[in-house]
Formats: sequence, structure tokens, C-alpha cells
Amino acid sequence: MWRNSAGSSAADSFSPIASVDAGFASDLGARLDKAVADKRIWNQPGLAVLRGNRLVLEPYFGARMRRAALVGSAASRSRTDSMHDLPSCSKSVVGLLYGIALQQGKVPPPETPLYSAFPDYAGLANTDGRNRLTILHVLTMTMGTDWDESSLTNADQRNSETAMDNAPDRYRYILQPPVVDTPGGHWTYCGGATANALLPRHPRRRRRRGSPYATNGS
Repeated sequence: MWRNSAGSSAADSFSPIASVDAGFASDLGARLDKAVADKRIWNQPGLAVLRGNRLVLEPYFGARMRRAALVGSAASRSRTDSMHDLPSCSKSVVGLLYGIALQQGKVPPPETPLYSAFPDYAGLANTDGRNRLTILHVLTMTMGTDWDESSLTNADQRNSETAMDNAPDRYRYILQPPVVDTPGGHWTYCGGATANALLPRHPRRRRRRGSPYATNGS
């Protein structure tokens, strides 16, 4: 059950190594197997264990994810070729990509007014206190806008992330909420902030397609 999966991206990129040779217990796979059987591990699509650029284990559990995390169908089960929604992971990835792009001079500095990066929506900056927002507020999820994806489940259409996904223009939905707290004052979990930084600059493109910078390694 815990074999490296031929054809998976990790197996293609990293040469395999036995768990004991990598400094892990020789029965690492068996322990994982028992943890799943004992339901001490659940609702996980898979796991990749790497050490020293070598692949130790790459199991896929076939678990059904909460909140439709398997892209395309909430009823799908994870496989080596499944695409996955990475909500919280995306925040770290976006921050890293922005830092790289900033060093290369490909993005404006963090103190840049947010709406200057979205000329098609510049008019939104002039009302409801949104002219105070900067790129830094987006990156740190401290925009202070009226956004709630924590107290409501994703099945609730009032959930801000769910409403964003269903909106005909995701950028407008993200950029138009009024500011209800001081920008930079408090952290609020906001998938819209990540989408702002990651989505291509075209509101009608296919959802969930990352920016060219994030996907082509430029």
C-alpha cells in the first residue's frame, strides 16, 4: 500500500530511498498503515516524505476530502494524478513567489497602493476606505475588508470564499467589500487576498489556473 507511485510527480522528480537508509524506522510504512487502520490518520489525500532530495514514501490514501478539495468533483478520491485545492498552502507559496519576483523586479513593492495593480477596478478605491489598501495588506491578509470564510462552512453561500468562487467576476468580488477594520491592524483569514495575488490578470479566465509566473518557472 505504501509503495512509491510510478508516474507521480514526486517519484518523477526525486529518486527513491529506503526509509531506514534515510534515517527513519524500517517499518515506517507499516506504522502509517496501522495509523490509518486505527483511524489516527483520516481525511488525508496523501503524503510525501522527502529527505535530502530523496523520496522515502509517497502513499495516496484515496480519502474523500472536506470542502471539495479535489478539483473537479467533491466525490473524487485522491490518486497520484489528482489535482488538489491547496487553500492554506497557497498563502506560503504566494509569499515565496512574490519575494522572488520582487527581487527580480517583476512586481511592485509591498507599499504600492493595491488598486494601482488593478487599473480596470481603480474606481473601487475611491469609496468605503479602500484607498488605504496596499499590496502588503493583501500578502499579510490584513486588508480589514468585510470578509468571512471562517465562521461559515463552505457549503453556505454566504461564505466569502464560496461566493468568490461562484462570482462571475472574482476580482470585483474580492476588491469591492468595504473596509471595516484598520488595514494592517488585524489578521483575518482571506482566500480572496491569495487569489488577488495569484490569479492571472483577467477576471473571466478559467478558475483555479495559476498566474503564468507561478506555473512556468520564469
